[in-house]
Amino acid sequence: MNLEVFINHIPGETRLVVAQDGRLIDLVIARDHENTILGNIYLGRIEKVVAGLNAAFVDIGQNVSGFLAAADGQIFDRNAEKPKPISAIFNEGDKVLVQVTREASPGKGAKLTTRLSLTGRTIVLTPGRTGVSVSKSITDENEQQRLREALAGYAQSEAGLIVRTRAQGVADEFLKSEAEALTDIWLDIEATHQTMKPPACVHQESNAVAKYLRDRGDPAWQRIVVDDRTALARFTDSCADAVPELVPLFELAEDPVALLETHDLDQQIDDLLQPHVSLPSGGQLIIEETAALVAIDVDSGTHTRDRDPEAFALAVNKEAAHEIARQVVLRNLSGQIVIDMLPLKRRENRDKIQNTLAEALAGDAANCNIFGFSRLGNLEMTRRRMGESLTRRFLVKSAAARSPESAALDAFRAILRELERNPGKSLTVQCGAELHALLTGEMQRIWQSLLERTGPVVVLEKSPELLVAQFDIRIN
Repeated sequence: MNLEVFINHIPGETRLVVAQDGRLIDLVIARDHENTILGNIYLGRIEKVVAGLNAAFVDIGQNVSGFLAAADGQIFDRNAEKPKPISAIFNEGDKVLVQVTREASPGKGAKLTTRLSLTGRTIVLTPGRTGVSVSKSITDENEQQRLREALAGYAQSEAGLIVRTRAQGVADEFLKSEAEALTDIWLDIEATHQTMKPPACVHQESNAVAKYLRDRGDPAWQRIVVDDRTALARFTDSCADAVPELVPLFELAEDPVALLETHDLDQQIDDLLQPHVSLPSGGQLIIEETAALVAIDVDSGTHTRDRDPEAFALAVNKEAAHEIARQVVLRNLSGQIVIDMLPLKRRENRDKIQNTLAEALAGDAANCNIFGFSRLGNLEMTRRRMGESLTRRFLVKSAAARSPESAALDAFRAILRELERNPGKSLTVQCGAELHALLTGEMQRIWQSLLERTGPVVVLEKSPELLVAQFDIRIN
């Protein structure tokens, strides 16, 4: 098994791709113009307490107020206590320290909690919750004892520690070093927010790519190829402290412009924006995202059914379950997900498909709950929201067309590719009115950073002949 990581950086966007034997298995896209706030800690102000919702709306400096439910606004023993009503905890105008647990979505503000946490690679620091607790996934009692003893001196009266599964086998020195680093961050937050006026951000989570390397970095990776020297230095430095075992894996790409294209990964990413997914057997998945839920249909296609329809349906559904798990993660599908599998009459066969899907999703960072088959034969599940899906980020919602922001970043890639293939030449980039307005307005800073990288050989022109998000590159 050949596991490789490729990091593609252009002005305005960074993509991290994990490939297994050349096949895309994980994807992270961080865009400079997107206001990602998941994991951030804010000093907020209670705007409104709504007894009917048993929740409060909190001003954290975003366009839409955050939502703080009563159960998320207090620390209590969920096995022995009931949460207090929201009106007994907060009054309008109160200051409150909150953390974002779910990004804002159209019509909804970010979901917030006062149960703060600072996540490291092996440890999570939990202000307001004391003691050292060890992940249940670590079953060896001697290892549990070692971990508790190593960190006993770092659990304070105002903050505790949760030891993650990744801590198993990690040296005491590294555990203590990470505990000290997280404690220092918390002490800084405590000191800083006392003198600030709400709304204000007091702690910002790492860039999505750096966070992935910290949380999901795996020594089993063969290499981490980066196509930009500055980005290579930045990610190497960030891993030196948090994930030192990854540092020797970093290398600069031999072909820095067409990294993902060279490894046939750019087409695999584009395929994630299409509703149809081919299966090896000849069948396909049809994925439709609606405002209420995600619907996935398993279609046997032109594949000829054999004499045993049940065995045929079981085989296709197993194949589909593995691909559905992959697509759910790569596309970041979330909320309610309804899967229309091929009909299965036997209960044991439906259980096999449910277990296959659960096993395929076992490594997913988002929490998935699989509820089984409904009376209509649909397999139902939910997945915790972790930002918008890939199609909602990349496509215009009213039509299957790329958004102007996506078109702009596509243009950046094309410009760099043409300059690499035609050294010494200059380029004229013609684009539609909306794309031109974007590059000379909201994304002007990113456009300027591209020009700093290329030099004054790229000229931008507006063309009335091109549609909204179209562009054309002419070599001069």
